[in-house]
Amino acid sequence: MSDKNILIYVIVFSIVIIPYLVLQIVFSSKPRMNTSSEGRNLPPVFRLIWKLLIYMSEPMNSVIRHFPPELKTKAENWLIIADIRMDLKQLAAASIFLSMSFVCAAMLLFLCFTTNGAILIPVALIAAILGLAYPFTTIQDLAQKRQRKIMRALPFALDLLCSSIRSGIDFNASVSYLVNSDKERGPLTVEFGKMLQSIQYGRTRVEAIEEMAARIQMEEFTAFAEAVSHSSEAGSSIVDTLKVQAKEMRRARFNIAERKAAQAASAMIFPIALFIMPAMILIIAAPIVMQVISSGGGGIFK
Repeated sequence: MSDKNILIYVIVFSIVIIPYLVLQIVFSSKPRMNTSSEGRNLPPVFRLIWKLLIYMSEPMNSVIRHFPPELKTKAENWLIIADIRMDLKQLAAASIFLSMSFVCAAMLLFLCFTTNGAILIPVALIAAILGLAYPFTTIQDLAQKRQRKIMRALPFALDLLCSSIRSGIDFNASVSYLVNSDKERGPLTVEFGKMLQSIQYGRTRVEAIEEMAARIQMEEFTAFAEAVSHSSEAGSSIVDTLKVQAKEMRRARFNIAERKAAQAASAMIFPIALFIMPAMILIIAAPIVMQVISSGGGGIFK
């Protein structure tokens, strides 16, 4: 048996047996958490491996201790903003499991073409890094998308609340009407529904809105919560406050659109240089080269 075949067998055996041993150790510990209240709004990949993450999350306390404090704070905030019912232990378990999965998949794929260790080792390292980073980038992206949806829906929701209060309905009833009228159940409607539940459980309106702002974590909504709080403390009209805040939200949306439009020109430089410019050069230069060759000047290319 050649050394090349022995190396292939060793690598394949390691790819199979190491994840098996890790999972065997993980499954030997019994989970203590209540799974019925966990796993809300999970991304598709997390939903597929959710039961596995529950078992793997038990020994993750030692792993979380080595996380940088800034990363832990950001990850917890992303989970709150995205309204994902997970904790850091399950997120760390997802990161480790996906890292092993990415490494196994990449190694098996590249073994079909080469057994050169100079290629396989960097591939394994890159796959491991991608697997470790994937859960964190996923929840960050979901949190940012949810914030953008809330920002788009907020001015119209404030207008509806303002119109409802002007018609003689109090603030709580107006919010209830807003929640019940939205059949799509967008993220802003979900947050207003939680705010109503907080009020029903005994929270004041100001406390409920401040808790809502802490969940959403947007500067624009925080300003709105502060304006409502000051309005309630000063005894001024909530209608005027909502009207002013709706205008401010539209102005903020317009500013965001302007910034994105200004960034579009610089963002197009790389695609133009990589895809469009070579095609244009080829279209322009190819007829010239063909004409030079056909006219007898092709000898310069030899």
